[in-house]
Amino acid sequence: MSDLETLKTDIALLKKDAKTSELIHSRLEVAVDKLTEITISLQAMIAQQEQKLTRAEQTDDDIFVTLESRRKEWDTDLKDLHSRITTNSRELREFQIQSESKMLDEIRAVRTQLSERVGVLEKWRWLIIGGSIILGLMMSNPDSMLMKLF
Repeated sequence: MSDLETLKTDIALLKKDAKTSELIHSRLEVAVDKLTEITISLQAMIAQQEQKLTRAEQTDDDIFVTLESRRKEWDTDLKDLHSRITTNSRELREFQIQSESKMLDEIRAVRTQLSERVGVLEKWRWLIIGGSIILGLMMSNPDSMLMKLF
């Protein structure tokens, strides 16, 4: 073969290689374009996920703050309730002691009044019994008693 034919063959092979390279380059450009689109969409999805995560974290923080404030309110309410119960118990105990003291004083006063009344009634009873005895003796023997008296 001659040099010219070798050159023609080489040129034909080079042209074929160039066409193949162009096809590969065009396919690579399409692949790069698709990869670029995919990258852009992935970045958008990542940004959305980061926003969702940020919102979720903010929501968690809000929930934690709310729970903490409710816990503090609960503790305060519980302390108030305990204080009220303690105060009411103390006041009830004091009222009970005062009531018992008043009742004992009233019972003592009633007992004193009753013993005074009973004493008066006993005096009257003895006076009535004595008078009845005298009247009974006078009636049983009216003549002798009148004589003894006068």
